[in-house]
Amino acid sequence: MDKKVLSCDTVVIGAGTAGLEAYKAAVASGAHCILVESGPLGTSAKRTGDTPVLALMEAAKKCHALVDLERYGIKTNREFSFDIDNVLNHVRAVRAKDTSDILSFIYQIPELNRLIGKARFVDEHSIVVNESIVVKFRSAVIATGSAPIVPYELSQYGVTGGVYTSNEFFDLDHLPASMAIFGSNREGLLLGQALSYLGVKVVVFGNHRIWELTDDSVIDAAIHAYQQRFELVLDSYTTAIEKYDHGFGIYYLDASNYENVLSVDTILASSVRYPKLDGLNVRSLGLRLDRQGCISVNAQTMQTSISHIFAAGEVTSLGMTIARARHDGKLAGENAVLYPQPPRSVEPDFNINILLTDPELAQVGLSYDEVKMRAKSGSPFVSSEVRISEGLYRICRNDGGTLRLYCDEATHLILGAEMCMYGASHIAHYLGLAIMQKLTIEQVAATTFFSPAYEEVVQKACAIAIKNLARRGQGLYN
Repeated sequence: MDKKVLSCDTVVIGAGTAGLEAYKAAVASGAHCILVESGPLGTSAKRTGDTPVLALMEAAKKCHALVDLERYGIKTNREFSFDIDNVLNHVRAVRAKDTSDILSFIYQIPELNRLIGKARFVDEHSIVVNESIVVKFRSAVIATGSAPIVPYELSQYGVTGGVYTSNEFFDLDHLPASMAIFGSNREGLLLGQALSYLGVKVVVFGNHRIWELTDDSVIDAAIHAYQQRFELVLDSYTTAIEKYDHGFGIYYLDASNYENVLSVDTILASSVRYPKLDGLNVRSLGLRLDRQGCISVNAQTMQTSISHIFAAGEVTSLGMTIARARHDGKLAGENAVLYPQPPRSVEPDFNINILLTDPELAQVGLSYDEVKMRAKSGSPFVSSEVRISEGLYRICRNDGGTLRLYCDEATHLILGAEMCMYGASHIAHYLGLAIMQKLTIEQVAATTFFSPAYEEVVQKACAIAIKNLARRGQGLYN
């Protein structure tokens, strides 16, 4: 059977967060653009990522607030118990509503510009979709995203055997009675804490590098806070996983080298993701990939090793935030339309990354590892540390966190921060604005804050940094 042949200026492969931004940018630039998506429709963030995860976490926090009343001097006459049979229905309803706008946008695209099916590169200027439609293009954007993967030792059991990824978890009829989660990343920590607050017996296995944190002081604060709220096992070694008639037995050596065994109903694999490039034929095309199998791009242009092909989103870097995916997708779409003119080079905005657990974790600007690397190149910095123990944090019983702030020694500009604390998302955004406005620590410390307010912690961190700078000038601070 002869294949239908279509032509366009730019083809965008993938209708996730980055892909949709690339398509919108290309169309806004006047290009004839075709969008290809293998399905299911709706971005991964809204189907299996932040939207359902945070909806479940919010329900869990409501339950935890009730059982935590005694900390505020409020006693109840009975033990709280929760009927959680419908909580996943609630999550799916939130997900459906949050996805509807995206589906509406996609279905408004003319049918010949919206192809649903699996794409494969035939050569550098054409793809075939579902082996039936050939699309010829001048430039392309690859934004196929990433997907969770079940490690080999668990793959033999499958979904029907009780092993899930986030792709299947939110379609369960009911929450399991017990679950082991492998991975102390974004999904693993959020789902682990949410399930624990909802009464599920849960154990999260991970490593000492919690989430994206790089500062040991903040990592220690996070570990201490989490281990008071749910079972978190770090730096363990799984020796065997045994399948029972109902559930699993997990044998592992803990950090002290003691052997343990754990029985759970289900397992969630959350530790490994891979870029979705299967069947796309990019290796034969000669596209350069990095060690993780992601497409290598110029971070300022989103251009790949093939000049007229661009890429954006998690297919270029695993664990990317939604905000960064949108930024990169838009840039990729704009530059794809510009081709063969030189691409526009844009420096990425300052980094901001937030984990909405209890307490929250956040990174803004440069991480601790990044400022240390920068210092090796001749740009020294000074750090300050605030242990959250007073002011509104103490009044509202939200103390116990840690904020670490980094500033440039020469300019006194704020470089970045890492934190584990209540309201870290708001503090991170405030610090982000300070970084954008190039405010010095003296300017922030002199700002008038309402008192008591959570934001006072920023003022305190800047005041400590000023003292540390003065001590360094006197040779007293290392």
